[in-house]
Amino acid sequence: MTVVGIIGGTGKLGGLFRKIFEEEGFEVLVSSRTTSLSKEELIRKSDIIIVSVPIKSTIPVIREITPFIKEGKLLMDLTSLKVGPINEMLKSKADVLGAHPLFAPSIGDVRGQTIILCPQRISNKELYQKVNFILTNRGANIVEMTPEEHDKMMAVIQGLTHFSAIALCHCMKDLNFDIKKSFECTSPVYRLTLDMAGRILNQEPELYADISLLNPITPEILLQYIKSAETLFNKIQTKDREGFIKFFEEASQYLGDFTEKAEKESNLLIKKMVSE
Repeated sequence: MTVVGIIGGTGKLGGLFRKIFEEEGFEVLVSSRTTSLSKEELIRKSDIIIVSVPIKSTIPVIREITPFIKEGKLLMDLTSLKVGPINEMLKSKADVLGAHPLFAPSIGDVRGQTIILCPQRISNKELYQKVNFILTNRGANIVEMTPEEHDKMMAVIQGLTHFSAIALCHCMKDLNFDIKKSFECTSPVYRLTLDMAGRILNQEPELYADISLLNPITPEILLQYIKSAETLFNKIQTKDREGFIKFFEEASQYLGDFTEKAEKESNLLIKKMVSE
């Protein structure tokens, strides 16, 4: 029987993957600050080793365990950054697979969710194929890419969107804006925007700090966002109507056919909100 060992398996994400592998018939071992099983003992007994710890702890933990990992095992991480952790895992003798589940573990299942996989050194294809098959068979959408592609993509998908949402709500706070009163005269788009911002701000700030601060690509992405915002602000401040329309149309043309799809999808969400 293939044995899966999860370092940090008592946390939310590690706990979800523990549940998944146990339901698929694997023996699962867990090592954390609250278990008696040591990391070294877990590594010795496991075929697949998954590191599921906070982002800032991922590289130190990988660095700590690599001397104990023998050839033929599969070493994985579940963090939202890939270049740094994967480079550290490649110093081991194990096969290396970076994974990033793009959903909150509170959802409770991988069905319909996206998981990015970054296979880097796969000599024992059987172990990798088992992981891929289990996740795919349970309904996850698997996307493979390089670690570099992943981190650049996440700088926008996570770093930029989180930045925008946090800044929006902090601006409203600084304006002493009456958020409760605003819901009495809200538009559907405003409510949806705040729903997404509120969802982000209902999570652990330590996690979002690490996502924003530890991806080295994020600052250059945010600098471009600020430049774009300044350009739009200048058109509004100078009452440049033609310039505003051109700026708007350029953004719309960039999204292409997705604008129509976005309107249809958001209409469904709005109807759902109104009916409740």
